[in-house]
Amino acid sequence: MEVVGRGGYSLVYRAFDRTTDAEVAVKVLFEYASQKEELETRLEREYLALIALEGTAALRALGLCRQSGSLCLVMEFLHGQDFDAYLTDIADQGLLVEPSTLLEFIGPIVETLDVAHRRGIVHRDIKPGNVFILGRGGPGGVRLLDFGLSFVESATPITRDGVVIGSPSYIAPEVWEGHPRQLDHRVDVYSLGAVLFRALAGRVPFPEPTLREKLEAVTSGKRPSLYALRPDLPAEIDSWVARALAIDRTERFSSVRDMWDALLVLLGVGARQRVSDPP
Repeated sequence: MEVVGRGGYSLVYRAFDRTTDAEVAVKVLFEYASQKEELETRLEREYLALIALEGTAALRALGLCRQSGSLCLVMEFLHGQDFDAYLTDIADQGLLVEPSTLLEFIGPIVETLDVAHRRGIVHRDIKPGNVFILGRGGPGGVRLLDFGLSFVESATPITRDGVVIGSPSYIAPEVWEGHPRQLDHRVDVYSLGAVLFRALAGRVPFPEPTLREKLEAVTSGKRPSLYALRPDLPAEIDSWVARALAIDRTERFSSVRDMWDALLVLLGVGARQRVSDPP
């Protein structure tokens, strides 16, 4: 097997199904990882979340198994690039992301999160690196990756009080407080808003160089002006940013759907019709 990805507590291998000879990805926990029971619980919850979201743009899970005592998650293997690499390529060419591109790449992610939130599933790690653009001879489309930090709002949190997890440039202000039992789907609203800001502005909302400065900016600083960075957009875009990235989650858009539809109206492409909840 070939290693194709590495996380803090796991490796992802490229492998082949012995029965079908299909190419698959296998996430394997490190044998020496501390808190192994907690990590196995996370992997099991990731599997259940992916199964619950089958039929959406969430990565397809194929099964759980054990290999040499280690729990493994078997998933579809993807060809293409993640949205972070795409945005980097665009920036290197001096280009800006067009609304039609957002429709193509982010629209299905909104649909997936909308279904997830209605089913009580919160992703908690929305970032460009977890949006994967299929390509290189594949069927096209996108996938939402890595539900390893996800939680079900009705379930007991695994994350201990005082622990902050996620990607600093995209996590919501309330996540920094370290109270996982108080989090809800609005952390995904903030994170997706930060992804959309990055896509349109060519930089993250709070590019402060140190973690402490970023923490202060996210939790108490003035919301950034997207219009100052993209004067080709309507000035009202800054009001959208203020709601999408609001410090107080009660002032934030109440759902990813509402935030997305409001943005599409501002961009002049209208709101997409809502898809039905997959069975």
